[in-house]
Amino acid sequence: MNSNPHWSSTVLAFAFVFVLCSVSVGTAAAGGAAGDVGPTPTATDAATETPQANRTTETNSTPTSTPPPGTVTATETTTESPPPADATVFVVSDLDAPESLRAGDDVAVNATVTNRASANGTETLRYSLGGTTIASRTMTLAAGESATVEFAVPFSDVESALGSTVSGTYVHGVRNESGAGAAARLRVTPDVDLSVERFDAPTEISHNESYIVLATVRNPGDVTITRNVDYAFAGEPVVERAVTVAAGDDRQVAFEMTLADAASVVGPVENETTYDHGVRTGDSRAGGAVRVVRGPSADASALAVESFEAPDDVRPGDDYRVNLTVRNVDTADFEGQLGYRVDGAVVATDWTHVPIGERRTVSFRVTYDDVADAAVPLSSPNVEHGVYVGSDAVETRPVTVHVPPEPETATPEPPTFTADEPLGAPTATPADAPDDADADTECQRGFFTACGGTALSETSLTLVGIFLSGLGIVFQLSQGRR
Repeated sequence: MNSNPHWSSTVLAFAFVFVLCSVSVGTAAAGGAAGDVGPTPTATDAATETPQANRTTETNSTPTSTPPPGTVTATETTTESPPPADATVFVVSDLDAPESLRAGDDVAVNATVTNRASANGTETLRYSLGGTTIASRTMTLAAGESATVEFAVPFSDVESALGSTVSGTYVHGVRNESGAGAAARLRVTPDVDLSVERFDAPTEISHNESYIVLATVRNPGDVTITRNVDYAFAGEPVVERAVTVAAGDDRQVAFEMTLADAASVVGPVENETTYDHGVRTGDSRAGGAVRVVRGPSADASALAVESFEAPDDVRPGDDYRVNLTVRNVDTADFEGQLGYRVDGAVVATDWTHVPIGERRTVSFRVTYDDVADAAVPLSSPNVEHGVYVGSDAVETRPVTVHVPPEPETATPEPPTFTADEPLGAPTATPADAPDDADADTECQRGFFTACGGTALSETSLTLVGIFLSGLGIVFQLSQGRR
């Protein structure tokens, strides 16, 4: 068979064109990988890339002349000029904001705003929580003037912005129009109360002695919460303190009281009268009745110690007893409350009556958890423990309390708002979040590959072209020999 000249010419032309295309594509890919300068950004692109803090409402741009082909121009660097002397510059400082919040409670925040410009100005100040603007206020200040901006934000507004499940830690604060401002961290906890699990208090007290009320409160929730726990006498709260309890854990709370403390709140407290008292937190309460008597004073000096048995070393899991044997050497009966303390914190109590000249042994059964709930954190590993009457020691001795080390946690840097962080941006970016700019640069479309795939190199494309050209020549020769 004779060769077809037209077909052979076509094959040669196709092979030649393919080689040229392969070399061109490979050169372009190499140029892109080497970092060739792309098209000059337009005025619209530049406006899009400008940080939000520096955006203006002006859209007019000055046309730029295009250099002749082949002219090499230096890369232009745009520098941001300082604002005019009379531009409005509101600076936010002295933020007063809560560190914790119970779900359902309103948020109250205020800050000082100062106009640092040399002319009067007006700006909109925003309260931001979790990177979202929750409320805003517009202020007008004279040059150099300072004023306080206040935000009272209903919790429903927080839920509308962040969703119904808002437990966690957020950055919140006040920001100016550029996005700069003063920030703090806010821990939002669920709407859960502590519950009072145990109440230990004397049933008789007198005016001339102090007494101790112990209560154990438990956190039934799944996150650490801080709640107020108070001691009430005759239905009125006398002392209140904030108690922090880890999720699913309990904590002992001790109130060291005198009837003078109660009388300062409820009025005169009469002898030979019975009152109700107890510990309350939220809707949970535990308590009982206490009678005010004219009994003798509970004085530690009335008790002579004959023996004191207590461990010198306390470790997690321990269950031990503290035994104190005393004799009443006073001229009156001793009747009062004895307390076992570790590092000054009351761990357990016992009401004791010791007649004149008689001996009594008071025994406290203690677990390590009791010590941890009442006394940890300790002032040091080596502390004092012993038995007290009120705040006066009957007998003490040193003890070493072994506390398991807590895992080290890095102290976070104080939160800040800067103008580089536009309003509406999240306050924290996950460490594995991709950077859009890097992703666009790295995602290059290769020959026969999708975005992000492995592109053929210039050498590979050239070899493919030569191979196809060789096939065309072999085909032409084979046709000519037939």
